[in-house]
Amino acid sequence: MPLVGAYLADSFWGRYKTLCVAILIALIGHVVLIAAAAPSVIKNPDVAIGVFAVAIIIMGAGTGWFKSNVSPMIAEQVASHPLYVRTNKDGSRVLVDPAQTTARMYNWFYLAIKYVEPL
Repeated sequence: MPLVGAYLADSFWGRYKTLCVAILIALIGHVVLIAAAAPSVIKNPDVAIGVFAVAIIIMGAGTGWFKSNVSPMIAEQVASHPLYVRTNKDGSRVLVDPAQTTARMYNWFYLAIKYVEPL
């Protein structure tokens, strides 16, 4: 599914629209998963397993499309320019490295995924 999401983003919709559609698909998968846990569905185990499987497939499609587009979108947020030295108002000089900025953005992003998402 990540390959499908990347293809759709690069060829047709763009990253933002693909991300929005992917989130919508994953949301639908979550709703179907909740429906699989309804007491009327659980009474028939074969139907419950079928609805559960459909929900997992739908959620897999949504998250696959999402994951292939969110990381490149983060990298696009950093301006592309060479390494340079910036002089601050107080006279101090700072080396500005876009590669370090991108690395820090990814570190914060993956930290949030690991520790904030389970909440």
